[in-house]
Amino acid sequence: MDAAAGTTVRGRVPRSPVLVGRAAELATARGLVDAVAAGRGGALLVAGEAGIGKTRLLDDVAARAAERGLPVLSGRAVQGGGTFRAVAGAVIGLLDDPARAHDPTLRPYRAALARLLPSWAEPDAGIDPQISVDPVVVLAEGLLRLLRLALGDAPGCVLRLEDLHWADDDTLALVEHLASAAAGSPVLLACSARDDAPAHAARRLAAAPGTITLHLARLGGRDVAALAAACRDGRPVTDEEAEQLMLRSDGLPFAVEELLAAPGSAVPPTLAALVAGRLAALPEAAQEILHAAAVCGPELDWRLLAPTTGASEQEVLRALRAAVGQALLVADGPTLRWPHALTRDAVLAVLLPPERAALAGRVARVLADRAGPDDELRAAELYVESGETDAAVTLLLQLARRDAGRGALRSAEHLLATAADAASGSRLAPAVTAERVTVLTLVGRAADALALGSAELDTVRGDAHADLCLQLARTAITAGAWAGAEAFVARAGRPGDPRSLVLRADAAFGAGRATDAGELAAAAIARAEEVADEARGAGDHSAAEQQAVAALCEALGVAGRLAWGTDLDVTEALAQRAAQVAGEHGLVPWRATALFQLAMMRLLRNHDTTLLSEARELALDAGMLGQVAAIDYVRADYIWWVDGPSAALPVARAALDLTRVLRLPQRAFSVEAILEMLDAAAQLVAGTTTPSAARRRADGIAAQGGSGPRLDQVLRIVVALVEHDLPRAADELEIGARELMERTAVVPPLPYVGATALVHAALDQESGWAKRTHAVVQVPGNRGAFAWADAVAHGRAGRRAEAVLSFADGEEALAGLPWWRRLLHTVVLDCAVTDGWGDPVPLLRADLAVHEQAGDVALARICRDLLRRAGAPAPRGRAGGSVPPRLRARGITAREAEVLGLVAEGLTNAQVAERLFLSPRTVDTHVASLLAKTGLPSRIRLRTWAHEPR
Repeated sequence: MDAAAGTTVRGRVPRSPVLVGRAAELATARGLVDAVAAGRGGALLVAGEAGIGKTRLLDDVAARAAERGLPVLSGRAVQGGGTFRAVAGAVIGLLDDPARAHDPTLRPYRAALARLLPSWAEPDAGIDPQISVDPVVVLAEGLLRLLRLALGDAPGCVLRLEDLHWADDDTLALVEHLASAAAGSPVLLACSARDDAPAHAARRLAAAPGTITLHLARLGGRDVAALAAACRDGRPVTDEEAEQLMLRSDGLPFAVEELLAAPGSAVPPTLAALVAGRLAALPEAAQEILHAAAVCGPELDWRLLAPTTGASEQEVLRALRAAVGQALLVADGPTLRWPHALTRDAVLAVLLPPERAALAGRVARVLADRAGPDDELRAAELYVESGETDAAVTLLLQLARRDAGRGALRSAEHLLATAADAASGSRLAPAVTAERVTVLTLVGRAADALALGSAELDTVRGDAHADLCLQLARTAITAGAWAGAEAFVARAGRPGDPRSLVLRADAAFGAGRATDAGELAAAAIARAEEVADEARGAGDHSAAEQQAVAALCEALGVAGRLAWGTDLDVTEALAQRAAQVAGEHGLVPWRATALFQLAMMRLLRNHDTTLLSEARELALDAGMLGQVAAIDYVRADYIWWVDGPSAALPVARAALDLTRVLRLPQRAFSVEAILEMLDAAAQLVAGTTTPSAARRRADGIAAQGGSGPRLDQVLRIVVALVEHDLPRAADELEIGARELMERTAVVPPLPYVGATALVHAALDQESGWAKRTHAVVQVPGNRGAFAWADAVAHGRAGRRAEAVLSFADGEEALAGLPWWRRLLHTVVLDCAVTDGWGDPVPLLRADLAVHEQAGDVALARICRDLLRRAGAPAPRGRAGGSVPPRLRARGITAREAEVLGLVAEGLTNAQVAERLFLSPRTVDTHVASLLAKTGLPSRIRLRTWAHEPR
C-alpha cells in the first residue's frame, strides 16, 4: 500500500498533504469521476512501482467522488489472500444485504454473487456438465447489476481495488470483465497495481478494453524539493538538502517522506538502511517478533505472533508498541499495519534465508491449525517457502478443488501449477496431475490437458493411474477424440467401473456407433445402480456414491438421446428418471440437464411448456445461465411454430443478449442464426421482403456454418411454402427431412418430416425421406401432416369421406401448432379446392381473418387466391391485410402493396394479374399509381426501390 494522505504524523514520519508532480494524472482521474457523476462509467488503472504514490492518487479519486455524492467501495488484494479477496472486501460492507438476494433482477446471478457475499445462500450448483460458461463472466455481470441496484439515489459509484499485483487469476479476470463493461454502467473501476515485480497483473489490466492507464514515474528534482517543503508545513529545503534527497531517494515519493523523518540527520544514506537502523533500535526479543510479523504477510495479524515466536501476549504487545514508536508500524483505526510494502520488504531483507525458511514453517503451521477462510492459501505459500513439500501440496490440492467447485477455474489452475512445481518427484504428484487435467479441460484447454496427462501416465500406478486414464478419456471426449477416449478407458483397466462404461458409451455415441452406444449405456446404467446401492447399503454416502450417481445420470442421458430415433416414450422415461435421481442426490447440474431434456419431449409431443418453464426456473436459481440460454433458444424455436416468426423474435433477441453477455460464441452463433431466420421469415410473411431476398439471407446463414438443425434450410422451407411454390417446397423439405432422419442421434424428429409427405402428396409424388417411423409419428406435428397427406391421396382418388376423416385427424393433431397448421392449410386446402372434397371455404376465411389481424400479408394473399378459386372471393376491402408503415406513408394501398411485392419478385404485369386474379389493365393502373406515389421514373427503378433497406 502507498503512503497515506494527510498531515497527521504517524510514528514521527511527516506526510505531504498534497499530491506533488501529478497534475496531468489528477486531471485525468478527476475527469473520470465527473463522468461517472454524469452517468458514464469507466475504468482507471494506476500503475507504478512500490512507493510511487498510487494510493495517494486513488485517495484523490475517492475525495473527488465524495464531493460529487458518489459512494466509494474499497478493497485490496494481499499476498495469499485467496480468490476474489479484493472485490469481496470492497463490496461486502455495502452490498451484503440478504434482502437483496431475493431481488428478481439478481436472480440469475444469485448463486455467483454468493461467492462474494457470505450472508447469501451458498451456491450448490457446481459446474454445468453440458454447457461451458465462464463463471467469472457471470459473477461480473451479477456484480454490475448489484451495484446499480444498491446505488439508490446516487448517480454512480467508485469501485476502488488496490494492490492487484497480488490478486489471483480469477480476480484479475473479474476485474478485466468489469473494466470492459464499466462504460455501460454508472461505475468507475479505479485500480492500482505494481508494474515492477510482479508486473503481469498491470499488463493484463492495462490491456482490458476501455481502461485508461496512468503510469506514475519517479519525481524530478524540482518536485522532490516541493514534496519535501510540503512535508515541512511549507518550509522549503535548501538546494543542498534537495540535491541529497534526490540522490538518496532517486525520486521515489515514499522514500523522500521516510528520509525526512530520520533523527539526527537531514539525509540518511538509504531507505533500507533507515529501516534497518530503526529495527536495530528495538530490543532483540522485539526484533524477533517483528521478523515473524514480516514473514506472516502484508496484513499484520498480531494474534499469530505469540504462537509463532513462543512469546507471551504481553511481550508481543510491548514489541508492537516499540515498533510503532520507531515508525516501523502505524496504528490505523482498530488495526496495525506496515507504513508501506517497502518497509516490510526492508525488514525481511535483514533475515538470512535459513532464518526466513524456519520462520515461514512456524507461521504456516499456526495458520494451518487456525484454518480461517484466508489462512490456508498463505499457509500453503509459506510451506513452499519453508521447503515442507507434502504439507504445501496437500493444502494446494485442497484449495484448488474448492476453487474449481465454486467456479474459480483460473485460480484453481494457478494453484495446481504451483503444486506441480512443489510436488516434483513427490508421492502426491499423480493427484496433482489428475486435478490439473480436470481443470485444464474445464477451462477449454483440452489439448494441453491431454498432453500433460499422457506424459505422466507412465509414472503413475494403481488407482491413481486408473483415475488419471478416465479423466483423460473425459478430456478426449470433450475434444471429440472418440478413439482416443476409448484407448484411455482401456488403459485404465477398470472395465466394471460405471465411469468406464459411460465414457465408452459417450465415445461410441460421438463416433456414430448407435448400437454400441446403446449397449454400453445400458451396461453403465446397471453398473452405476449397483455401485450406488452398494455404497448406500454400507452407509458410505461418500464421493464414491456421488460418482456412481453422476455416471448414472450421464448414462441415462446418452440412452435417452439414442432413443430419439426409435421411441420418444423411452427418451421421456429416461429423462424423468435422471431428473429424479439427480434431485434425490442433490446433483443440481445433472437434474437441470435431465429436466431440460424431459421438457423438450413434453414440448415436442404434447405442446406443454410447463416443464420447460420449470427447467428454466431451476437453471436461474442455480445460476446456470448457459442452460438458461439453451432453454431460451428452444423457446424461440417453438414459439414460431405456434404464433409465427414475429412472435418469436423478442425471445430470440433476449437469448442473444444473454449469450453475448456470457461470451458463449457457439451458442451465440446458434441464436444469431435463429434470429436471422425468424427476422427474414417475419418480413417475408408481412410482405416487406421478397422470396429472393429471404433466400439470400438463408445463404448468409449457411455460410456461417454451425451444428444442429440447419436454420438456413428451415428458412428456405418457409420461403417456398409462403410463396406457395410447391415443387420448390418439396425439394427443400426433402433436404430437411433427410438431414433430420440421418441425424436423429443429435436432433429429435421435428415436424418437417410429416410436411415433406404432405407436399409430395399434393404434387402426386413419393418422398424418399418422409418415413413414418415410430419416433416420427410420436410427434403430433408429423402425425397431423401425415394424416393430411392421406386426406390428399383419398380426395384425389375420389374417396371424399375418407379424405374428410383423415383431414379431421390432422386438424386435431396439429391443434397445438396453430401458425404451422395455417401454413400447411395452404397446401392441403389447395388440394381440397382442386379435387373437390371437404368444405375448405370456412377454414380459408377463418385463416384469412387471423392472417389479416396478424399482418401476415403473404399468407392472406394465398388464402384470397384459394377463396377465389373456390368461388367464394373475400371482400375487397380487406385485401392484403395491413400495409407496412414505409408504404402507408406514401399513400400506397393494400392492393398496391400486393402488386409491388410481386413486381419486386420480377413478375411481369401479366403474371401479376394472373397471380392476383385481376385484369392486366387493372395491374397497369396499379403500377402507374405506384410510380406516381414513389416518384420513380420506371418499373425497373420501382423494383430496385422495393429491395432497398427499410
